[in-house]
Amino acid sequence: MSGRGEHLHYVDLVRVLTVGLVIGMHVLALAPVVPTVQIGALIIVFHVSREVFFLLTAFVLTYSTKGKKMRWPEFWRRRYLFVVVPYLTWTVLYFFANGGPYLGQNFVRQLLTGTARYHLYFLLVSMQIYLVYPLLRAFLRVTRRHHGLLLGFAVSFQLLFSLAVQRNWAPGPLAGWVHAPDALLPSYLGYILAGGIAAWHRERLIAWTRAHVRIAFGACAASIALGIGVYLLQVYAEGLDPLAASIVFEPVVVVESFGVAWAFLAAGLLWAERGRPGEKLVRGGSDASFGIYLVHPLLLQGALLAATWLGWVDYAQTVPNPLVLTVLVLVLLPVLYLASGLVTAAVRRTPLSLALSGRVWARPVRRDVPAQSREDLALVNSGGAR
Repeated sequence: MSGRGEHLHYVDLVRVLTVGLVIGMHVLALAPVVPTVQIGALIIVFHVSREVFFLLTAFVLTYSTKGKKMRWPEFWRRRYLFVVVPYLTWTVLYFFANGGPYLGQNFVRQLLTGTARYHLYFLLVSMQIYLVYPLLRAFLRVTRRHHGLLLGFAVSFQLLFSLAVQRNWAPGPLAGWVHAPDALLPSYLGYILAGGIAAWHRERLIAWTRAHVRIAFGACAASIALGIGVYLLQVYAEGLDPLAASIVFEPVVVVESFGVAWAFLAAGLLWAERGRPGEKLVRGGSDASFGIYLVHPLLLQGALLAATWLGWVDYAQTVPNPLVLTVLVLVLLPVLYLASGLVTAAVRRTPLSLALSGRVWARPVRRDVPAQSREDLALVNSGGAR
């Protein structure tokens, strides 16, 4: 729900699809087989989940605050409450789930760098986005007549930065940033600007996408084909390892990310226009997306430990890799997604909801409470849009 009162139904589907890519990416990255060309080809596609999420974050933030008089201390208080508390909680949980060492400065280092688990960097970057968002909003307003040029800069910057990371260009004081870009906001500046511009011109973007749905899907397919093509070229022509050729900061991933994001938007619009089939499931998945994001690595760790104990990991080494990948993507991914959603739904109904899912406690409403009182209670419990 936006701060302006209109719920963007298509955003629900975009969020659900993007979370699916995130889970798929982590399933593939931890595949219990030797990294192959096939795994890398899938990873180079699934990697766009990170970039699409940053586009979506900037889009929702800009749309929900555009034209409103903001009280920034209140904005920061609410935003940080729903990110910092889960970040601290899950950093502790993953620190112990990693199995040590528990002494020295290890915990402090992981807390400051978001490395207690491979996905917590996103929360650190989100905190940075919230911190500078007043400046971003003011910048978008001042440059509103030049957003075309700004979008060109955003895309160009992201391509050049990804090339710098890929080629290990580390000029002087920027070396630390280029070598460890994951948890730093400037690494995603192009996506943040592009997402903000998209929200600023939402009506035009939606109208144009509705009129060119086939082009959106075609552009997505072409960008994915380009991504896989460049990946294969690096593997076979340049001799790169499959994992090295499919890192997230690949220039071609920038192209893929915008292509996939546009296709997701088109899919969301089509879904909304055709009656929103399965809306309850999609809306629930969207509402639980942050909790799913937080918990799924822990469930994936448990699944891999169980598979090892049952001997399935050893067995996976004896069967063709395409079969293993099929099981991972078509079986483990949806099962993990569903399990994470169920865990999040259960947590949301406990006092631990804020700490574990980043949402307020969804307290059950007593049936004997008058209707108006139930509405007031729901408003209090919602805590507003995060």
